[in-house]
Amino acid sequence: MKKPVTSTTDLGKPMLREHFSRQREAFYQAESLRVFVRDKVEPGTFERLQDEIHAGVIDTHDDDYDDGYKRVVAVTKAAQDMTIMANPIAPIAQTQDRRGICHQLANDDRLKWTR
Repeated sequence: MKKPVTSTTDLGKPMLREHFSRQREAFYQAESLRVFVRDKVEPGTFERLQDEIHAGVIDTHDDDYDDGYKRVVAVTKAAQDMTIMANPIAPIAQTQDRRGICHQLANDDRLKWTR
């Protein structure tokens, strides 16, 4: 049954609250990376990294899942496990950055955790 989540206590299980907290940290780490590289690389470089991650996770995203939690776990793991060589930011993009970029893509409606 779907119901709105207005605070982390609405998530119920401690495991879900902890997962939410980790994903929130990942999102903000990716945002920090975006700001950090903004003036250090050519314009569009961060967006190309987002595009590369999107291309690498979209098939995982499009698989069937029982719920959004399972989808977000699978997609962020796929992003974490990707090998990215062509983007100059890739060597400094840590695991949390890659996971956070998935959430940036979700904010841009390029990925959806629930259907």
